[in-house]
Amino acid sequence: MATSQKKETPADSGVLQDTPSPAAAEHGDHDRIVMASRRADGSMDQINPEFIGDKATAVAAAEKQLAEQAASAVDVAARGVTSGQADEGSSEPDAEVQALKDAQDKAIEQAKARAAAEVDQRHQGLGD
Repeated sequence: MATSQKKETPADSGVLQDTPSPAAAEHGDHDRIVMASRRADGSMDQINPEFIGDKATAVAAAEKQLAEQAASAVDVAARGVTSGQADEGSSEPDAEVQALKDAQDKAIEQAKARAAAEVDQRHQGLGD
């Protein structure tokens, strides 16, 4: 009985993959997302992401993510990461805390602008 030989597919054909990889992205694979997963530095943790769905929702989600991350980064940079019992404080406003709050507010505004630009660049419509 004659049988034909099995065709060997090159390992990096880009047609089928078991796990996403940057090499696969070169062949057109990408992630379709409504909300991004973020790395510690705030960059998106997807392969060539494409936002789908309602654009206003995607912008709101990105703004929230990046704003919270930016405010946290300002806090960590200013005070480091600490935990423990709080000391008895006074009811007087603290100038150091106000300066930190002002820096956080500035970082939040910059993060919101970054979020809107990020979604504008990668939004592809409602995914129909």
